[in-house]
Amino acid sequence: MAKFDSVIVVQRKLRAEFGINTPGLTCIKDTFERFCETGTVEDRERSGRPSSISEETIDKVSDALKDKPQSSVRSVATDCSIPPTTAHRIMTEYLALKPYKAQFVQQIYEEDLQDRVEMCKTLISMLEDSHMKENLFFSDVATFYVSGLVSKHNIRYWSETNRHVTIETVMNSPKLNVWCAMSKNKLLGPYFFEEDTVNGANYLLMLETFFIPEIRKLHKLRSAIFQQNGAPHFSIDVRRYLDDHFPGRWIGRGGSIRWAPRSSDLTPLDFFLWGHIKNNIYKTPIKDIVELKRRIETEIKSISKEILYNGFSNIWKRMNLCISVDGSHFEHLL
Repeated sequence: MAKFDSVIVVQRKLRAEFGINTPGLTCIKDTFERFCETGTVEDRERSGRPSSISEETIDKVSDALKDKPQSSVRSVATDCSIPPTTAHRIMTEYLALKPYKAQFVQQIYEEDLQDRVEMCKTLISMLEDSHMKENLFFSDVATFYVSGLVSKHNIRYWSETNRHVTIETVMNSPKLNVWCAMSKNKLLGPYFFEEDTVNGANYLLMLETFFIPEIRKLHKLRSAIFQQNGAPHFSIDVRRYLDDHFPGRWIGRGGSIRWAPRSSDLTPLDFFLWGHIKNNIYKTPIKDIVELKRRIETEIKSISKEILYNGFSNIWKRMNLCISVDGSHFEHLL
């Protein structure tokens, strides 16, 4: 700055070289003054903990988080009888903790790993074929509860390092089992199962009365490649039906193209669609099943082709990540 005799001139020179990453005028001035005073641009050493926060209070917050590491800042503040700003300061500055997001994952067994890798290699080659990619439909069933669900975005685990915490949830409220199928530019559904559980019989009924008629409307009955996973879909009647309508062109347990067990994390419905819908329909409380069904229908109709395509496009990335970790969980790499 001494060379140019103006902080503004210095900023212009820096902007010409670094663009939007140029520091502000105050930052440039403070850095220059610090260099003149200390001979370095490094931050000045800070003194110890401010006397306004006692060791006793810090220990109290530390003990509270040891017992309940998933506590929010507000709940820690309440438990320790201190302001939330003080609780947050202690947690981040003094205890050096960070709020890591918990991942909701399905357990994968050792025997699943190689199956997942081989399946991903097969599907990647299909996704790289423009004709197959155009006709590939993934499907899944999700359960929606009237009471909503725990928001994944609000769950944090306070720790010095990321322990990749997983959380299981159980819902006890009226529910709907919803089925959808999606390709890169088409979303079929929702189909609501009237029964509390999905089994081979009502799943076959859905295929006969809903999915196949929808595929016929798209003139894709002879070209569609259909993916499914899940225990109810393994019934002999379902497999025979799919063999008849998608000979050599269905992916699943017992299908001509095998789907690896416990691999819902690789379908666009699991990692994109269901979360997208739930994040929107649960923004306000839902009073009953009728309203829940209406919100799901409205939300699905509102999904644009661009959003659908972007969600579908992530399949290739996730499958490559799955291969890179030899079939294990890869969410920490996203």
